Amino acid sequence: MDKREVEEVNKYRALFPSEIKVSVERSENGDFLATIHTFSGLFTEASSFSELIEMVNDAVKTYFEIPDKFIPYVPNYIPPIEAAQKLDIFPIIQSTQRFVFPLSTSEAQKC
Repeated sequence: MDKREVEEVNKYRALFPSEIKVSVERSENGDFLATIHTFSGLFTEASSFSELIEMVNDAVKTYFEIPDKFIPYVPNYIPPIEAAQKLDIFPIIQSTQRFVFPLSTSEAQKC
C-alpha cells in the first residue's frame, strides 16, 4: 500500500465513531432487525444474530461508502456479550433491546 492509500484508509477510519447505538428487534419468525440510530435512516436485517453483526457493519461501511479494497483496513463494531444474553436467542421471544456497539480496532488490518 502506498502512502496515498494509507492516508485514504486513515481518512476512512476517522469517520467511524467509537460506538454506535443500535436497537435490535426479533420478528415473529425469529429474524433480527437492527436500527442503527447513530446514522439517520440506517437499518438492516438478518436471519441470525451473527449474521446481524455482519450486516450492521456492512451497513455502516456502505453508509460511509468505503471502497471494497479498503474494507479489510477499517474496523468493525461488535456488540457486548450481554446483547445476545438479553435477546435470549433460545427460545425465540419478541423483544426490542437497545445496545451500544463499541468499535473493534483489533480486527482492522494495519497499513
